[in-house]
Amino acid sequence: MEIDLHPQLFDLWWKWFLRQFLAEFLELTAPDVHALIDWSRGVEFIDKELLPTSPRSRRLYVDCLFKVYLKTGEERLLLIHIEIQLQRERDYPKRMFRYMARLFLEYDLPIISFAVLVDEHPNWRPDTYEYTFGGCELRYKYRVIKLLDLDREQLEQSHNPAALMLLAFFKARETRNDMNLRLEARKQLAILARERGYNEWVIARLDELLEGIMQLPEVLEKEYERALEEYKRQKGSPFISAAERIGIRQGLLEGYQEGRAEGRAEGLAQGRAEGLAQGRAEGLAQGRAEGVAEGRLRALSETIMRTLQRKHGDLAQIVAEPLNAIQDLEILQQILDAAIDADSWQAFQDAVQVYLPLSEE
Repeated sequence: MEIDLHPQLFDLWWKWFLRQFLAEFLELTAPDVHALIDWSRGVEFIDKELLPTSPRSRRLYVDCLFKVYLKTGEERLLLIHIEIQLQRERDYPKRMFRYMARLFLEYDLPIISFAVLVDEHPNWRPDTYEYTFGGCELRYKYRVIKLLDLDREQLEQSHNPAALMLLAFFKARETRNDMNLRLEARKQLAILARERGYNEWVIARLDELLEGIMQLPEVLEKEYERALEEYKRQKGSPFISAAERIGIRQGLLEGYQEGRAEGRAEGLAQGRAEGLAQGRAEGLAQGRAEGVAEGRLRALSETIMRTLQRKHGDLAQIVAEPLNAIQDLEILQQILDAAIDADSWQAFQDAVQVYLPLSEE
């Protein structure tokens, strides 16, 4: 059996990974850039469509765009642009130059651009766009991170959580034709995360990413859950089940919030009673799972909008408001499939009319 993520979803999980572990990713793959940044001041994510410079300009959609502060003692901003490329593309350097030019015109800030090449062609590594005409010359060089260049052994030995996710992207491709092999690889990565002593927040993010990147058939997903539950019992290591990661209802979140408020008041007055501490711990796990589910809803909605904008332009705006009202992951997944597969806007409307009544008025 083969399970391989559609390119749009593979791209989505890369983007979600970078949002969770940007600092760790740069520390691992571009330590010189990591050292420039004042991480204590936070990161602003500003992914969006780049505005056309003229009516004839092509629409451009950046994968990952971040605004950070430099360690210079002054409030100087820097843009980091990371573009994920899954396959070889003839005019890729020209596209990277267009991104840089639009970003510079829009923000007038220093820009560091990375092309993350995750294709399977070891000799394809474009890093420069050059233009020469009539005595005028232009040369734009951007940075390249080639997934195939990374040392697998070093990734396996690294305690950087981003290393585990890069291994997951490797293994997802390698095991797409063998789900039993993928099951074993995913278990190994999940156990390795726990043996390295990461905190619960990091482990929760890693579990979510592993589930998305290394998808399994339902029967093997259940086997994976059982194996991790058994490991949890043996080691006392935190583990969030798939059900918790995907579908905790709003009532659980409310219970968590009430439990936290009550726990704080009780803790100030009487200390931590055992029963209350247990309730707070359960509320924390439930609230965390709710947050993960909300994040996945938002990420899927963003991917649907980007897909429709690329294929149908301004018509996509018709979808924005009704799409944001949908809180069901399965329905959003069906809408995304329709957005990817439909040959025309009418075909997309016909495919999603049950879930997403549309009107161009």
